[in-house]
Amino acid sequence: MKRIVVIGASAMDVIAKSASPVRPKDSNPGQIELSPGGVGRNICVNLKRLEEDVTFVSVFGQDPFSQTVKKELESIGVDLSTCIEADSRFPMFVSIHQPTGELLDAVSDFTMLEQLTFEKIQEKIGSFPPFDIAVFDSNVSDGVIQAFAKAYPETYLCVDGVSQAKVSMIRSVLPEISLLKLNQNELSALLGKPADDVILALKELLTKGIKQVIVTNGDEPITYNIGRSIYQTVVFEPEISISTLGCGDALFAGTIYGIAHGKSMHEALNYGKN
Repeated sequence: MKRIVVIGASAMDVIAKSASPVRPKDSNPGQIELSPGGVGRNICVNLKRLEEDVTFVSVFGQDPFSQTVKKELESIGVDLSTCIEADSRFPMFVSIHQPTGELLDAVSDFTMLEQLTFEKIQEKIGSFPPFDIAVFDSNVSDGVIQAFAKAYPETYLCVDGVSQAKVSMIRSVLPEISLLKLNQNELSALLGKPADDVILALKELLTKGIKQVIVTNGDEPITYNIGRSIYQTVVFEPEISISTLGCGDALFAGTIYGIAHGKSMHEALNYGKN
């Protein structure tokens, strides 16, 4: 079995879902709930549920939200001995959704992740056997990803773009990345111009030294490459749509599962879609 390390954010999500189409600049009746989240945490949980050998590196505090998320992870068997304790505000993600579950807007506060330095990561995982696959989310700085790639050159390095604001920070490390997952808006941010034609935009990104890219766009086909060849695969329509939050994380985790089991990118993406 491949050894996987996931390095990134754990957070508390505050999810607001309107009962009717959202009226801007108004109080919209609906439902609000708290849920453990964070891209790194989401990917780790999905891989753990797929019974993968996964190690998680993140940051937690002593506050109630930190303790809630830690208990949830421990309940499914995630070893948190590699996580870092910090005296800071636990990351939070606040999102507003349409009645269909579509994400309308969001604000994130992940300043705590600034304490996740490469030195602290190496201190935590240095005693572990080498990892076959490392998964980062872009809440971690490009300097951390670059230092990891230099220290562990044999590791298959996966990165999730996370958001338009954060994906632009990884331009300097594109040649170090084995697999990048992002959506079409994040692709635009990374290129610094609209990616209206996703196939042409992906071809341009491949000239930057990146090896493998997966581009999602809601319910539109997923676009990806194998070498210089570009492919697209349709997205399955869910019978019931609760929320679009975390869908990309589940797709990425399933794809990584396929890669860990020696599947082709075509086959691995099918694992992700399922």
